[in-house]
Amino acid sequence: MLPIELKILKYYFFDQFLFKYKVKKASDSIVYHKISQHLKTYVHCKQFSEHTELSDCSFTIFDLETTGFLPELGNEIISIGAVKIEKCEVQYDDTFYKVLRPLQPVTSHTKQLTGLKGVDFKLGVSFPQGIYEFLQFCSESVLVAHPATFDIPFLQKSITNWKLPSISPTYIDSFAIANFLHGSKRNYLDSLVKHYHIEKRIRHHALNDALMTAEVFVHLLHECQQRSLNTLGDLKKLV
Repeated sequence: MLPIELKILKYYFFDQFLFKYKVKKASDSIVYHKISQHLKTYVHCKQFSEHTELSDCSFTIFDLETTGFLPELGNEIISIGAVKIEKCEVQYDDTFYKVLRPLQPVTSHTKQLTGLKGVDFKLGVSFPQGIYEFLQFCSESVLVAHPATFDIPFLQKSITNWKLPSISPTYIDSFAIANFLHGSKRNYLDSLVKHYHIEKRIRHHALNDALMTAEVFVHLLHECQQRSLNTLGDLKKLV
């Protein structure tokens, strides 16, 4: 694995030009133009206000698996997993999972971590198609991630890396809420799964992580309501 300094040099002197070339080539497709037009008019979660009761909110809990932590250096999303929560209950029959076909080679470390293989990427959908389908899935719900400070900016930067219109989704950071409720800054997913006695699934699989986060989030919602934090606006103030 290259040191970060060499990764930066490699990206700025070589990889970024190859990435941009591949994006430009893909942007000539009918699908790309269709998705680009859709994003120009995309409005996320317009039906919920700050005063909406938590029990009336629809949430999409999602997780991204990526090739690294820095989309600014060409790191990409390789899978998206998501599940809905309605009336403060996990909807196990309403899930989303897609493997995305990256533009750059995936390291053996990332493959081992995520359990994804070369054939999975070959059979995966393009980034624009995957993002389009994900945004369709979550369009009428509030996004939730753990932590959202990673997943939301990574999603937004990945979209603009593809020269697609930017989006500003409505979201909640379950990590920040857990930190508020538990008086700590170390409420990572594994710790909360153990704390709430949630069944541990295989980690770094996007849908598995989304399901565990959803089960954690349901507990957090109930704890918020016990503290008279009952609306979407109340949650946003905690972030």
